[in-house]
Amino acid sequence: MVDFNKRAFCHFTLKDILSIISSVAIPIALAIYTTIGSQQQKQQAEKKQKFDFEQSRELRQRALYDEFLNNIYKLDKDGYLNDTKNPWAFANAYYRAAHRQWDTIRKGDVLQFLKEQQLIGRNNCTNGCKTTNVDDIIRLNELSFDKVHLTSETGILNKLNLQCVSFDQVSMSNAVFSSVSLNGVSFDGGRLNSVKFDGSSFRCASFNGVNLSGADFGNSDLTGAHFSNSDLSGAKITEDQINQASFENVIMPNGEKSEIKSSTITKKPMTQTTTKISRTTSSLSSSTTSITTPSTTTTSSIASLTTSTTTTTASSATSSTTSSSSTTTTADHPWICSNMTVLLGKDTTDNDLICKQPTTFAECCTFCLLTSGCLGFVWGWPNHTQSHSQSACFLKNAFVNPSNSVQLTYAYF
Repeated sequence: MVDFNKRAFCHFTLKDILSIISSVAIPIALAIYTTIGSQQQKQQAEKKQKFDFEQSRELRQRALYDEFLNNIYKLDKDGYLNDTKNPWAFANAYYRAAHRQWDTIRKGDVLQFLKEQQLIGRNNCTNGCKTTNVDDIIRLNELSFDKVHLTSETGILNKLNLQCVSFDQVSMSNAVFSSVSLNGVSFDGGRLNSVKFDGSSFRCASFNGVNLSGADFGNSDLTGAHFSNSDLSGAKITEDQINQASFENVIMPNGEKSEIKSSTITKKPMTQTTTKISRTTSSLSSSTTSITTPSTTTTSSIASLTTSTTTTTASSATSSTTSSSSTTTTADHPWICSNMTVLLGKDTTDNDLICKQPTTFAECCTFCLLTSGCLGFVWGWPNHTQSHSQSACFLKNAFVNPSNSVQLTYAYF
């Protein structure tokens, strides 16, 4: 039998060594256990604090949203949202104050609410292009919608309707649009870098002076969209989408600047045109039409009408002479389109066939003559500006008595 009291190691018996180890190990173990337990308690406290903060923030956001809806209802009830209160300064001031406190979820929800209540996007865009000129009650310009998500609840089955909304000068960096109808929308002067468009439509949408670097257009429809003075560097856009839209002074995804390109009608040099029209009294008589170009001459028969047209180079001035019922039109009146009647300062909002923008009067005339069923058109600046990017051409399929509108011109057969 070993005597532990007599066995020594470095002047310590084995019993002494075991006693020392046990006396040190127990406090160390307790310290480790206490540290781990304290760390776990701290993590649990942080999680609870974060949860409480998120709950508090969610409750505050919900309260702000509900309060906004209640106050909008009161404003509408008291008549502050009807056309007599234009420019609706109080309603806009209240909306902007609330907007700055909302998170991205509420910002997206409120956008949909404003559209559904016809407080934004009030113009008619049934066919994709704007056919009326009505001011929005709530203005979105210069507000931030960064990282906002706007998505249709039914996907491609029924797109989220944001047609004709004016997003001018707004910030939408890293925003997501999924299955959204953006026909007739204006993003002019906005910041849309790294934005993602998926399954959305942009018929007649305007992108003038927009930062679209890194944007992703996914499988969206860009038919009739117009891009001018914008940056598309690094953007994801297919060749088919490029062919659908028109581009003017745009930095393309490859870093090169675009040439002027239209999706429907290519701009041609201005030409000098001399037109002579005479009518005969006999409905059974026939006449000859001669059209002369630098290399082509075409002759055809037309009842009761004689037209002679001569086209020269773009550098010549434009002059026109028309003879019909003793009426003569000179170069001082350039508003001529075939044998249409032209009414300056007139507009009609009915019987729209299709819309194209931007365009000139001459291009609008050509557009009508080449479109089946076009019986006239309205051309001009529906937004009361003289900017080319804001000009529009509305083709008509029937004649309607026009109304006065200084910025527009009405032509019809």
